[in-house]
Amino acid sequence: MNVRELKKNGDPLNPLELHILPKEEDIPPIPYRMMLYALTAVSGLVVYGIIGSIYIMGLNPINALYFTVITIATVGYGDISPVTPLQRLFVVTLVLGGVGILAYAFTLTITVVTMAVEEITSGAKQRRMIAGTKDHFVLCGYGRVGNAVHKELKKRNRNVIIIEKDKKIVEKELWNDPEVLAIPGDATDETVMIDAGLKRARGVIITTGEDVDNLFITLTAREIHPEIWIVTRASKKENIRRLYRSGADKVISPETSGAEDIYFAAMEPTIMKITTMHGVRDIKRESEIILKHGCTLENIEYHLPEFKEPLARKIGISEISELNRFLESLERENTRKKSLEKIYESVSGIHSHWISGPTKESLEAVANELKREGLLLGVNLDEEEIKEAARKHGRLVEVIFKPEMKITETHDVRDIREEAEIILKHKCTLEDIEYYLPGFHEPLKRKVGLSKIEEMNRFLKKLEMDSNRMESLERLYTLSGGGIHSHTISGPDTTSLAEVEKELKKKGFLLGVNLSQKEIIRKIKEYGRVNEILLRHKPSETDDKKIIIDLGGRILDSKHYLPGLRQVVSRKLYIKDKEDLKRCEEEYKKPDARRSLETLSHISRNVHNHTVSARDVEASKKIAKALAKTGMLLGVDLPEEKIWEIVESEEIEKFCIE
Repeated sequence: MNVRELKKNGDPLNPLELHILPKEEDIPPIPYRMMLYALTAVSGLVVYGIIGSIYIMGLNPINALYFTVITIATVGYGDISPVTPLQRLFVVTLVLGGVGILAYAFTLTITVVTMAVEEITSGAKQRRMIAGTKDHFVLCGYGRVGNAVHKELKKRNRNVIIIEKDKKIVEKELWNDPEVLAIPGDATDETVMIDAGLKRARGVIITTGEDVDNLFITLTAREIHPEIWIVTRASKKENIRRLYRSGADKVISPETSGAEDIYFAAMEPTIMKITTMHGVRDIKRESEIILKHGCTLENIEYHLPEFKEPLARKIGISEISELNRFLESLERENTRKKSLEKIYESVSGIHSHWISGPTKESLEAVANELKREGLLLGVNLDEEEIKEAARKHGRLVEVIFKPEMKITETHDVRDIREEAEIILKHKCTLEDIEYYLPGFHEPLKRKVGLSKIEEMNRFLKKLEMDSNRMESLERLYTLSGGGIHSHTISGPDTTSLAEVEKELKKKGFLLGVNLSQKEIIRKIKEYGRVNEILLRHKPSETDDKKIIIDLGGRILDSKHYLPGLRQVVSRKLYIKDKEDLKRCEEEYKKPDARRSLETLSHISRNVHNHTVSARDVEASKKIAKALAKTGMLLGVDLPEEKIWEIVESEEIEKFCIE
């Protein structure tokens, strides 16, 4: 018998080829209904005994129940005895019925319990559950990679049936979890694959550590179900092409990919990229539409016109409870909510999500509903199409973030050249950049890949020629804790990286190397600060701005509050030095500008808000203290409701009445 025949017919001497789980047709169903019959019979006998005891024996209800129970149980204390022939005949029927029915009920109970135990130990329960599963994934191999992939699938509520060679793992680990469906056996065996419901499955994921086994499993799966989606693992790169030729739709190498990559490869037929446009207030509405169709919101991407790669943040929400926790945290943490609002404002509310779903129909339902709600701009758009949509619907501004030898620094935009020169002169590559928004635990990142001085010069030249881009980048640096950000840098050797670290530290740029997320957050609290400062003064006065600039702060914007309407008018300022302040004062001297500003100030009752950034907490405190001395300061980082309370309590100017 050759190998091909063995794979097809099975080897009777090989224990892996035997059916470890019994066939479904060979397992009788557990007769739970018989238990009901037995309980009904016992209950009927008790009712018969009580009624007979009352009308034949002449007992009251309590004594009738007592007499019935001791007679059925054949205890018979003798305190109540039948006297007449009719009473004796009644007692005889009650005793005989009690003995027979109780024996019948006891026998049935033992039978059902025995069958239930046998069902659990033999895997019959698993067999029944597997027989009723459809539209699932068949996961072949439950090693380190298979375990991680299984967690990714269960996290997103996907049905999975596991096939694992090691019977001990199945019986002692997998079967102990009632939510896990598993079959002990060899996935190269057609019978085992059919038992796992391959013909009803939506995909096969092969994660064994042996490429030869993966090849046979792929061939077997493709032969049984020619249309099924197959994702397989390749332990060696040279086998990737062979696995594709054997019929795999996707081949993943754990050397370069993780469990999440394997999950997304398996979900590829039912994964979709949606591009939407809305504000922070509509996050709940958008997410509820996605989740109610059983889909998972995998990530969010912000598209910036100046950069090829979008800024991405992982989400992974598949339950409404997870969404509610996120929204509640936004309401609790005002700083976090404001940071998110600034991001959405910067991209005009335009962003994309990758979503995965149980079926193509569920994804189509999500897209149709988002379109009806007026949120959807497009499905599976490429970067050019997204930028075109952005040009039609809004203006995009840069916002960036994310972490990896990782250096965390603090410096100004004007110091970019000096920082890059230090990195490049030691033949290192600046791989990416990460910025950190206040209140958010996860950063956003952008790929850089800067390894040549010419590339840096081109980038800086573009910045100098494009004032809007320069302003956007400066705003981003300011928002990120006043210039705190991280880079992943790679070098030819550890000596080069050590030299980079030494020089950046000497320049005062470096805050730390390979810092954890918690350490970076502590650095931001220590070295960076962004505050919302509420002020009241006449429109012609600029003393508040002078104080902020003199103490090393920067003014990002100005907000005016319109009472009654409860609307906010924002003006972008970005005043970072005395030169910018002078330019601002000259603008105010222009008749039209002065008239507009005075009108806006009168309507908002001379109350306005500045977003101010400073180098560190101490500088922020000094700015607040100096403004308080002048009597202009109304508060720092006040809740929105408190701001409206202050604005609406101010005296209405005569101008407004007229």
